[in-house]
Amino acid sequence: MYLTEICLVRHGQTDWNRDERIQGRENIPLNETGRRQAKESAAFLAQEEWDVLIASPLSRAVETAEIIGRAVGLTVHATDDRLVEREFGLASGKPVASIYEAVQANDAERVPGLEKEEEIQARVFAAIEEIVAKHAGKRLLIVCHSHTIKAALSSIDDSFSYRTPLKNACANYIRHDGEYTIERINVAEHITDGTKKV
Repeated sequence: MYLTEICLVRHGQTDWNRDERIQGRENIPLNETGRRQAKESAAFLAQEEWDVLIASPLSRAVETAEIIGRAVGLTVHATDDRLVEREFGLASGKPVASIYEAVQANDAERVPGLEKEEEIQARVFAAIEEIVAKHAGKRLLIVCHSHTIKAALSSIDDSFSYRTPLKNACANYIRHDGEYTIERINVAEHITDGTKKV
């Protein structure tokens, strides 16, 4: 059985992240802080060897992936629509604080149009399984989104909580050697958030 190693990387900051607004499938670009975070993530990931780089098609993920790719010597091999952020329905664009508990409750009645946890987990894990099968034995970088990563982690370990915070541009390591194992999550000591001096 091949050992396949996966690093799920969250995109850098956008203005909606900065302003703590719910951000789903809207194509919000990275801001300057986000581009710096992507470069910090790139420098961290360049300490390791990687074989394949894949991204969500949303521009904030693609730009983060391209910045990382320049540092690790890879171009974006593919984008996969199944790696897009969760659909938050009518909550999109609203302050996180106003809708957080309803989203955490997986409550599509209080959040019309919300993609349920089981739905996002099914599509994300199907993408992960297909990517791992196609690139068995490789070291894979996948740049995507907070809830996309949480869906993957929850599919592997059902005790994982969507309440677990994931910082912008953080790295999350998974291995597959016949079964999936979560190794490290929210690796972000190398990322600055815009409030600290670089």
